[in-house]
Amino acid sequence: MPRLPSLAALAAAGLLAACGGADLTVGSGTGPTGLYLAYGSTATGSIQVPECVAAQVTAVLVFAGDDASTGDFSSRVVWTSSAPDTVYVSDGVHAGPDGVVVPAGSVIGLKPGQAQLTATFSEFSASTSVEVVALAGLRIAPALTDLVPDLDQPFQLLLRPNAQRPELDVTTSAQWQFAAPTAIAAVDAGTGVVSANSARDGQSATLVARVPGCGREVSLPLRVSTPTALQVEYEQGSELRLPEGYSEALTVSARFATADSVAQNLASQIEIDDLDDDRLTVARGDTRLYVQAVDAAEAPTGFTLRLPDRSLSIASKRWQVTDTALLRVTLAPEDLRIRYPDTGLLVASGLFADGVTRPISRHVAWTSDDPTVSIAVGVTDDAGTVTVPDAEVTTTIGAANTQATDDADDFVTLRGYAASSPDPNAGRSP
Repeated sequence: MPRLPSLAALAAAGLLAACGGADLTVGSGTGPTGLYLAYGSTATGSIQVPECVAAQVTAVLVFAGDDASTGDFSSRVVWTSSAPDTVYVSDGVHAGPDGVVVPAGSVIGLKPGQAQLTATFSEFSASTSVEVVALAGLRIAPALTDLVPDLDQPFQLLLRPNAQRPELDVTTSAQWQFAAPTAIAAVDAGTGVVSANSARDGQSATLVARVPGCGREVSLPLRVSTPTALQVEYEQGSELRLPEGYSEALTVSARFATADSVAQNLASQIEIDDLDDDRLTVARGDTRLYVQAVDAAEAPTGFTLRLPDRSLSIASKRWQVTDTALLRVTLAPEDLRIRYPDTGLLVASGLFADGVTRPISRHVAWTSDDPTVSIAVGVTDDAGTVTVPDAEVTTTIGAANTQATDDADDFVTLRGYAASSPDPNAGRSP
């Protein structure tokens, strides 16, 4: 997911360029004859920007004469907004809504509404209307209710500008705090990491994340509670055999006594004891652990998962690491349809010589005939996730494993659609 920097870094990060700045050189004609405003590389009389998201508008001065040309005069014009509490426009000199200076012509929608944006240079002026539309979504993730005492829990602030754009991770540009002073936890104001203190069952505090500049905020009530148990869920259920070189994902969570509690995922905090790393290795993802088989042996092997304070622990299942060949790779679904900005998921499954079909998305080489389509690879939480451009595209996706008996592979068709397209999956069977 894209990560959004503070407004000071908008130009470098690309968020300013909802349509990008005009690629123009300084004019060199005999004299200026006009001025216009461009959004992207196109002159415009109106633009639409999402609330809390910046865009770059360019003031273009037109020169006449034998060497007629145009020039980017954004830093030399005088910028004004008819409703500065709705639309802020930067002059490139003075600090903006969050106290930093952003490039001249940067437009930030502060709240839903409309304003007239005007640029003036000498006797020339140009205007465009700006409509600020409300955000499609703003949320804190994960949406927990309870925290294990004495552990750090990272949170994200996710902003969706509109239905046609993916969520943006604005965690590190947000301002994090608790709504009122509290003794149950502390939060890092710049990262959203909450450090829970000792358990105070029954007490709660409200975590608040605020988008700087526009002032939009969202909150999440939290408790610090004593967990009652650890719970482990396995990707392959009760299957104990694990072929060399392949992995199984598992999630480990803390459960709480309160009926409305949400389990807290502990993939990044749980500690591991009694691991024989000649037989197994364990890698951490954001939400899962990945147990990979290293060396086959007759005796089964496992490990213990525990809280850092050793108050709770649970034994993993015991894997039988085997030397078992992969016979065939199968991809599903055979016909994947994705409308931007949504993503899709392809699952690679492998049939092994022991008769078991296992998920192997983390252990195949993914290919796409179209370079604008990307597939997440490696031992990660999102292996097999497909991202498409905001355009219509049809391509072939492949998955191959060279360790298989006959270099097994499989191919499927992917169809990608622009955000403005009708739902391509409407009426299709799941």
